[in-house]
Amino acid sequence: MEDFSVDPVTPADSTYTTASVCVQKGVHLRVMIWRPKQPAIANPIIFVAGWVSDVSGWAPLLEVMAVGRPVYYIETREKRSALFEQSKLKPEDFSIGRMAEDLIVACRQLGIASPASTVIGSSLGATALLEALKGGRLIAGEAFLIAPNSEFKAPWYLQWMLCLPAFLYHGIKYFLLWYLRAFMVDAKKEPEQMMRYTETLKAAHPQRIKLSARAAIEGRYQVWPNLDSVRVPVALAYAPTDTLHSSANIRLMAERLPRSTVVACPSNKYMHGAEVMQDIEAFILREKKRRNDAGPGR
Repeated sequence: MEDFSVDPVTPADSTYTTASVCVQKGVHLRVMIWRPKQPAIANPIIFVAGWVSDVSGWAPLLEVMAVGRPVYYIETREKRSALFEQSKLKPEDFSIGRMAEDLIVACRQLGIASPASTVIGSSLGATALLEALKGGRLIAGEAFLIAPNSEFKAPWYLQWMLCLPAFLYHGIKYFLLWYLRAFMVDAKKEPEQMMRYTETLKAAHPQRIKLSARAAIEGRYQVWPNLDSVRVPVALAYAPTDTLHSSANIRLMAERLPRSTVVACPSNKYMHGAEVMQDIEAFILREKKRRNDAGPGR
């Protein structure tokens, strides 16, 4: 059993706490919180990682992110840390729409749904944040989204795995890792990306990974409806070497979002490391200056 009381990042000059937030009757999400020991010099950041992603893969970025600002790392419901009172779960319990509602509720309960907050997410986490931001339902100042998904597809010759019992997952995860290495990830150029996916799949909750995959793929989720209703500035980061996320679709998202910026990164490793913080900081400062130049109420 993982000890949630132990700080997995240990940034300097920060205190670490955890919270369990009820987002739906019988469903609680884990939130990891880092607060500066001295008065905060920057506004809060709300961070949502990708599908079954482990916090260890984000430690280098979180370490620099927590310097002088509060950071709220919200783990989505497909992760092992989520608590479910009911045992009978369905694919719709893990849909992108449901995860978006979770984020809206969690931010309200934590008191961080505010124009002063910056939301940051990666992959599925970034997609759930986009869904939550539609129509102004999640209140934030701006969003920096790393490789959001526009849709979720699986080749027809892999879709049979969605019908297998969850207990067989431990056997087929090695096949999935081989498939990723052989066809989806350049393991020679991006060994860190392959290592993250390996650690993620090995640690994933079998039933939840199956149900969330079914919800996204069989539910034919697409990000496009009402994308133009996102009111806050959004930066979309991508790396040309990242073959799991479509660069063309990310640019298309940017065209449809009313206030968007595209951030081209040199590699997937860069997007997951401390280096991307310079792009995040530049984006936040630029948007803060625009608000100040526009004046009150703008």
